[in-house]
Amino acid sequence: MLLEQEDDAVGFLGVKMTKTSDGKIELTQTGLTDRIIEALDLDSKLSTSKWTPAEHAPLTKDVEREPPQGSFSYSSVVGMLLYLSGHTRPDIVYAVNCCARYMFNPKLSHKKALKRIG
Repeated sequence: MLLEQEDDAVGFLGVKMTKTSDGKIELTQTGLTDRIIEALDLDSKLSTSKWTPAEHAPLTKDVEREPPQGSFSYSSVVGMLLYLSGHTRPDIVYAVNCCARYMFNPKLSHKKALKRIG
């Protein structure tokens, strides 16, 4: 078995560390963020930022709606978002975990919630 030595955290974790002018260290995962945006079929140039990644109303079971139509894998996107929220984006933890509750039977409202996070 061959082990390789990585030069920095970006190569090993996919996390870029940048020291800000006030001495703080900023962690970003632009590669994973770009993959999530691509998986959701979003155009980052056309998106608008939100103050919060979740709606004010709770995300519910939504048993009466149709399953989501589209080309992305709900569980795959939730998995990527869970990884992202656990490492560099604690601000989206609550919204992502609400979506994760419905990984095995997502509805259209859940897909829209994922897109809002994206």
